[in-house]
Amino acid sequence: MITLIKRNILVYTRDRMAFFMSFLSVIILLILYQVFLGQFQLDAIKTSMGTATVSSSVIEMVNFWLISGLTTVVSLTSTLGAFSVMVSDKEKKLDEDFTISACPTWKLETTYIFAAVILGTLITLVCCLAGILLFNGFNGLVIFSLVDFLKIIGLVFWSCLLSATIILPFLSFIKSASAFSTLSTIVGTLIGFLSGVYISIGSVGKVLAQIMTWFPMTQMNTLLKNVLMSHSLKKVFKGAPEQIESNYKISYGIILKTVNNHELSISTMTVYIFICMVGLLLAYLFIKKGLRHVKK
Repeated sequence: MITLIKRNILVYTRDRMAFFMSFLSVIILLILYQVFLGQFQLDAIKTSMGTATVSSSVIEMVNFWLISGLTTVVSLTSTLGAFSVMVSDKEKKLDEDFTISACPTWKLETTYIFAAVILGTLITLVCCLAGILLFNGFNGLVIFSLVDFLKIIGLVFWSCLLSATIILPFLSFIKSASAFSTLSTIVGTLIGFLSGVYISIGSVGKVLAQIMTWFPMTQMNTLLKNVLMSHSLKKVFKGAPEQIESNYKISYGIILKTVNNHELSISTMTVYIFICMVGLLLAYLFIKKGLRHVKK
């Protein structure tokens, strides 16, 4: 099994164009964030404060908000990209060769999942660290403790695992590289909007806000924000009225609220994400079973 996982990772990394495109999408997102998205939030803060400039602490805080969103998007797109090995094997019928050689189908599919999560985690961590260094410099790294870094690594791994379970049901129907490319384009576009990365939850209507709130990647994004932004939030809102800080957190998805105005706790989001992962995995198994019956 370890041999197959290693093989899947090597196949993906040896395809230099596919591997380069993974990082190219990261570079494009970094530029998009730096040029447009960050400035939108800074302009909104300037307007609310009635000033023409903002402090370096505010800029640092906004940058960490952007990095959290960037990390969330990349955790899904990089994990999805790594599944291209599975699609390629299906298209070339290599998966049938593996199963003929006494490798059970469940074990083969598990190796694809492990390889995708490992690659997604590594690429996302590189992206997260690069984003911190690019936006906030080396000082943006040293403010975090060892415990903070462990939390970030754990959340990135968990986000990639969640991404894999979201992707798997769709991959059941994908048989060719062209179909996979279309899926990648659609997912890459939608994920940023649904998880509150490209637009803040506070800027949309109540119905859409609730859809975004209960989308599991949005809650994963919120968990990342609570770690990455913790130090800068304390610095920016030190001495400020609690209501001002609360309004900012609600508007920018650092706090998520239900339709009844109930705040979702970290433990509630953790349990909800886990339930979603189990549900998505069961859905994938159900779809696979149904497709096998159709073939027969």
